[in-house]
This record gives sequence, structure tokens and C-alpha cells, in this order.
Amino acid sequence: MVSPADTALRAVASGAVRVDAFEHLLVSAGLGDLGALPARGEPLTPDAAGRLLALLLKRPVTLAQFPARLAAGHLLREVLERGEVSREELLRRVGRFSQVAVLRPDGYLAWVRNGRTQQRVAPMRWKEDSFHAGPFELGRFYSGRGGVFRLLDDSLREAGGVLAEVYDDADPLGRALEGAEEAFVELALAVSQLLTHPGDSLAALRHLPAGLAALVASSPEYLERFRHMTRGEQVKALSKLTTSLLATWGTASGVTRTVTGTLRGAEATVPVLSLSTEGTLVMERVAVPVGRAAMVLSGGPGAAIILQRAPAKGGGSPPAEGPGKWEPVSESMSAPSRAYQAQVTGAPDGYAYTVRGVKFDGYRDGVLLETKGPGYARFLKNGSFRAWFRGADGMLQQAERQFMAALGTPIEWHFAEREVADAVRAMLRDSDLDDIKVVFTPAR
Repeated sequence: MVSPADTALRAVASGAVRVDAFEHLLVSAGLGDLGALPARGEPLTPDAAGRLLALLLKRPVTLAQFPARLAAGHLLREVLERGEVSREELLRRVGRFSQVAVLRPDGYLAWVRNGRTQQRVAPMRWKEDSFHAGPFELGRFYSGRGGVFRLLDDSLREAGGVLAEVYDDADPLGRALEGAEEAFVELALAVSQLLTHPGDSLAALRHLPAGLAALVASSPEYLERFRHMTRGEQVKALSKLTTSLLATWGTASGVTRTVTGTLRGAEATVPVLSLSTEGTLVMERVAVPVGRAAMVLSGGPGAAIILQRAPAKGGGSPPAEGPGKWEPVSESMSAPSRAYQAQVTGAPDGYAYTVRGVKFDGYRDGVLLETKGPGYARFLKNGSFRAWFRGADGMLQQAERQFMAALGTPIEWHFAEREVADAVRAMLRDSDLDDIKVVFTPAR
């Protein structure tokens, strides 16, 4: 079955529809609706650029479309960030992509303007918060002028030395790039190495790119669906999401920041990404309160944010801002542990702070709190937990769940016993969970 994107591309290639360089780039990127192309005589506004980005996000990405999709995303994000541009300026910006290549998710270099495959690089690997094949990074642009590849910066200027020579690779000539099913095997293999604990939907995400993990974790309906997928289905779904993020925003990673921007009263309007129940990426320009914490994705010009779910409002719970909500709980614990929890968190008895279904003992001054009262020291021997003490495994599992649910919000674990704090600090460090701060706080 021929897709609308293929139909549009064939109409352009045959000359049945005449387009300029900017329109050709959008069609090559997978924009199947020719009626959605902006009028040539008018400047491209941020609102129009946002609509085009939203349309592209809804379209699956094939290998053939990936180079143009990455360039189109870059151009549209420039307009979102810097303001409207004339068609003349837009065509000049498209011209910057002449003799520019990108790394595709299958480990090959391909040219932006014509989509032609140039040469094989290496298998895809995850390192230093991004996907790489040899010296090339997925989501970046590379100049091929002068017969060599060099990295380009966000302004498409050369930013480094020679990475590789440009050479003709005979193998890609016979590659079929129309289908999407096998298009991203290399990327899927890399993602599968990052997916851990498939039985626990939050813990499974902790080694994935931060932006990707935040997108899934902040979409409760999709997260529930994701939890019931097989591991193979999870890998396939995450690979497609990773590709869409990279192709449109230039990155699948992100950092937790405070929302800022052009103020409209007390709010800023920013592009916000979310997932539908079916796993489709959705982008909207939304008025978000300035100062709210969010995961920010920015691979080049412009930025998108992934919002944490707003805390639910309800009567009777302790007042708190932050990523979660206070909920009444019924827990069995010793009197010293209950007193210690109240000492550290300041929360009234009978309440816990819940973030995305994961419980914390409290939230104060922008920090999620967990407390461990007196009594754990008897399970230690020579500074480590005894092998038979299953509570240590329980702590690690709890740490993984809390780390993923927090989405960058600081976490502190407070211990009433110094030697226990030291043992847990070492245990978390060995498990790559040392972002959780362990604090010795003596019981009063």
C-alpha cells in the first residue's frame, strides 16, 4: 500500500507538482499532505512552523526520509526560536544543507538534499548520552565538502577536524529504503542493551536516554500499555520513539530545568511533547507557568519540554508544590521509625508523597525524601549488609523505582544510623544509583 508521503514524493519527482527547495525538503521528510505546505508569498511564522512540526511528528520515519526529516526539524525549530522568516531567507537556509550528510539509525551516512546513501560507518552504540556509530553521532550534521566529513555545529558551521573520508560504498546501492519494519535494526539493538527490568515499567527505563524515558514515564495511559508489552514489543516501540525524537528535535536526551521564555503575564508559551495512548508523539504550543520544572530537549535550535503530571488537588493533605501529590496511607511501622519519618519530612502521620504511582516518605524544599529509621545496623557485617538480608535487594528496587519516577527531581535518603548510611551509599554507587543522595541524620 502506497503511503500519502510516497504519493506526494512521486508527484513532486514526476513534475506533476512543482515545488521550491523548502517544499521539496518537507515532502522528502514525509509530509504527505501537499495542502499543508505554507503559502509561498507569506513569511513562515512560529505558529506555522509549529503546525508543520506537529504534522511531521505524526508521520512514521523511514530510512529514506530520515536525513530530510532531521534537516526540516532543524529549520522549523529555528523559526520557533528566532521568529518568522521570509521565503527568500528560508530558501537560503535550505541551501546550507548542500553537501551535508547525517548518520542514519542503521549506521550509514546519507545526504540531506537527495537522501542518497553514501557509506557504511559502524554498528550503532550508546555512549556519552547519545547514539554513535564510530566517530559520528545520531542527530548531528556533517559537511562532506572537500571529500572529507567534518562535524557541523548548531549554526551549521564546521566545528572540528576530519572524521572520515567520503568514499563510494557499493553495498548501499541495492538497499531498499521504502519499508520501515526493518529500517532501524541497528538502533533497536542499541536500545535493547539499555532496556533493563522489563517486568517493571519504570525501572526498565532508567538506562534509556533521559528525554525518551521522561516521555514514557510522564504519559500514564501509554505507560500502562507499555507495561503489558513483551520485551520485543517494548524495544520496537522505544526504537520508533527514539527515531521520531531524533529526527524532529535532534536528540532523545534531555535535562531537568525550570521553564523560562518570553513571558505572557505569568506564563510562557513553549512546545510541549506528549504521547498518546497508542504511542504517537504529539506536540502542542502550551502556556506553561514559568518556574515549573520539566524535562527539556534541545538538539540544536529551539527546545521542547516534557511536563511532569501536575499534582492532584484534594482536601486534607499537606500543602506542597512539586511533581506529585500527598495521599493518605496505612502503614505498619515501629514507633521509632514513625517518629524519625516525621522528624525528617515534617509531614503529618498517615500521609505519603506519591509521584507517578511511586511512594516517597515526603517532599520538602524541592527534594523528594525517603527515611530509614533505627534498626538496620543489626543486618550489617564489616560495613556491608549480610548476604541473607533480603531488605538490601528491596532497597535497590525501591531506589530504581524512585529514581525513574522522579524525572530529575532531587532525592535524599535519610538514615538514623551512620554505618547503615555508609553501606547504602556504597550499594547505590555500585548499582549506578548514586544520583540519590544518602544522608546521615541522627534521630532526636
